[in-house]
Amino acid sequence: MSRVGRSVATLLAAAALPWLAACTPQKSAAVAAPTPAPPTFDRMLADYDAAVASGEAATRARLASAMVPLELVSIYTERARLTGGYDDYARAEALLARIETELRPSDELCLAKARLHFALHRLARAKAVLDACPHVAGRPEDLALRADIAFYSGRYKDAGIIYRALVDRLGTPQAYTQLALYSAKTGSPGEALAFFEAAEKRYHGTSPVQLSWYALQRGLVEMDRGRFDEARALFALADQRMPGYWLNEEHLAEIAQLKGDDAAARRLYEAVVKKTTAPEYLDALAALETPEAARPLLDRAETIYDERARRFPEAIAGHALDHYLSAAPQPARALSLAEANFANRPYGDAAVALAKAYLMNGRAKEAQRLLDRQLAQGWDTAETWWTLALAARAAGDPGRAKAAGDAALQRNGQSASQYAFTF
Repeated sequence: MSRVGRSVATLLAAAALPWLAACTPQKSAAVAAPTPAPPTFDRMLADYDAAVASGEAATRARLASAMVPLELVSIYTERARLTGGYDDYARAEALLARIETELRPSDELCLAKARLHFALHRLARAKAVLDACPHVAGRPEDLALRADIAFYSGRYKDAGIIYRALVDRLGTPQAYTQLALYSAKTGSPGEALAFFEAAEKRYHGTSPVQLSWYALQRGLVEMDRGRFDEARALFALADQRMPGYWLNEEHLAEIAQLKGDDAAARRLYEAVVKKTTAPEYLDALAALETPEAARPLLDRAETIYDERARRFPEAIAGHALDHYLSAAPQPARALSLAEANFANRPYGDAAVALAKAYLMNGRAKEAQRLLDRQLAQGWDTAETWWTLALAARAAGDPGRAKAAGDAALQRNGQSASQYAFTF
């Protein structure tokens, strides 16, 4: 279940590589500036709603300029990350199509299209858009997005080279953030924490979402090290910086469950389910209920997964996998989905999910080979090592299983319980 919070934090809360750029809508001719108020989730969401309404009013007539509609596209995607919903992604996509039809091509339109494809996990399409816009080549925005595409394509060394170059050249909060996220997944969690701290120090904005997100990400690094008390403190800090934000509450629920406090976890998940339509949390709540109480939650989650898969198949695949692997196991469906997900984004987390699907379907040797390749490419997380230990044991390779299990425990002493998987 630890992958639930991580996957959502990286897809929806994280922007171009799982991170939220400064999220407060800015003042413009079309978008109303937020009014001063306590930095709560409800207040922020109300500000976004007002900004969207203002932007939509300004773009009803035929477009004369790309400035306002592109700003509205950005606000749509930021609100989607804030709410966990997908309707705003559809609105952003439709508006980009209008801009392309009614106005001349521009570098800004090119980058906006590539970013939206990337946010929806369409790596090949994002790269194709960048390749078709030669005037953006070499710009920091182009390089940063290409590095993200390389990372999620399993080309970790290529991504790392670009991330470090951007830190050396620019030293911006985003550059440090991307390097932090890269380090966390390639065996350097201590460096990741330092890079997140460097990013926050260089961030001079006031967005409570962004400030909350920095604390949340440090908490995720600590959770992946099995340091649950440290993670809980950081998630609590994130919640303090953005009161009422369901993403922080979900991670507090996850830590409560990992520490054995199911009652606290249930209360938190019940609150989260009321605030977001993300089906992952219906699954998480179902895991704490009786089979009779869990069934309607699981059915509701599956309905949402199916609906989103029809609209955004690439974006939903990784999230739905947890449902078919663990919450409501369905070996054949899990395998089909995991194979498509890995073909689209052949990186470490997708490989772990595919390995689990292989294990569910009696293909342990394939799972072992897949994870060995990922580790050889530079991916290095405790969950990967522990899943490899399970695969090697099932494949009849006790020596490799012991070595992989030891490697997992060196990285996270809680691996045996945190990454347990029944197949």
